[in-house]
Amino acid sequence: MNYTGNKDPRPGPLAGTEKLVEILTKGKAQMTNLGIWANRPMRGSTRLSVHATGRAFDVGYKPENREWAARFFDWLVKHHEALGIEEIHDYSFKEWGRGFRCSRPELGGKPGVKIYTKDENAGTPGGKWLHLELSPTFAKDPARVEAAWKATIAADRPPFPGEMPPASSPNVKK
Repeated sequence: MNYTGNKDPRPGPLAGTEKLVEILTKGKAQMTNLGIWANRPMRGSTRLSVHATGRAFDVGYKPENREWAARFFDWLVKHHEALGIEEIHDYSFKEWGRGFRCSRPELGGKPGVKIYTKDENAGTPGGKWLHLELSPTFAKDPARVEAAWKATIAADRPPFPGEMPPASSPNVKK
């Protein structure tokens, strides 16, 4: 899977993107839709945001679900290909956040997670939401998104808020 980025701007959100937002906000994940389409530059940049492609969205979680969100990020990374996810940002990881990308040049094009720093971050450290970007194929196809979600959770069900045993995670900012 190769990272698409902002190469395909659209006049609104795509149906597959809306479907995944619906799954995450109306299902057991208990997330909040913080927005899909926005024709704007990325924070701190003049480059167009992937939100302008209709393939990116932000979903919030309750502060008390931080540990769950950290584990859910890891689960999404594990299943990024099956779910058509190209990028994920976790703004509350440690001090500056972290970001997964399906193909990182610094890793020879392989998928990987980058731990953000003061000088290199996604612009909103401490944010209580996840940012996801779908591949064009998934973003355009709500049936594909729904089928992929059902198959993935059937094979490896993620923890959902309220179902996790209390535990300390190294992914949670203290």
